[in-house]
Amino acid sequence: MTRIKSAAVIGAGVIGSGWIARLLLNGIDVDVFDPSDEAPQNVNKVIENAGRAYKKLLTLDLPKRGSFVFKNSVAEASKSADIIIEAVPERLSVKQAVYKEIEHSAKSNAIIASSTSGILPTELQAEMSSPDRIIVAHPFNPVYLLPLVELVGGSKTSNE
Repeated sequence: MTRIKSAAVIGAGVIGSGWIARLLLNGIDVDVFDPSDEAPQNVNKVIENAGRAYKKLLTLDLPKRGSFVFKNSVAEASKSADIIIEAVPERLSVKQAVYKEIEHSAKSNAIIASSTSGILPTELQAEMSSPDRIIVAHPFNPVYLLPLVELVGGSKTSNE
C-alpha cells in the first residue's frame, strides 16, 4: 500500500474544508482549488476549529502539521497529489468537468475520490479516460473529527 504524502482538494466548502483540516492535522500537505474569494477565510476557520477540537479530545501527539496552499486551477492543484478529493457541488456535469481537468494534469497513479452523497460512482466514471482510479469517499461530518469514510467503487474501479 502506498502512503499518501500529498493531497489535493477541489472545492473548499464545508466538506472540502473538513478534508483539508483532517489531512493537515495528520501531517499531509494539501493543494487546494476553489474559485470562491471567501474560500481561504472559510478554510482557516475550519482548521482553527479542528485544531481546538483535537487538542481537547486527543491525548496523543499529532504528527507535524501539513501545509496547504491555494492554487489557481484544478490542474495546478492536482498535478503532484497522491490523492485528489473532489468536493464540488452535487451536479454530475460539474463533477465530470472537474475529472476531465484532473485527468489531464494528475499523476497516472493518483487516486481520485469524490465526496458525493448521492451520485453513483459508475455514473461519475462514465466520461473518464481512466475510470479505474475513481472511488466515492463519502465522509461523516465533521470530516476532521469523525474518522469514518464510506468507500464505494464503481463498475470500473480497480481493486488496487
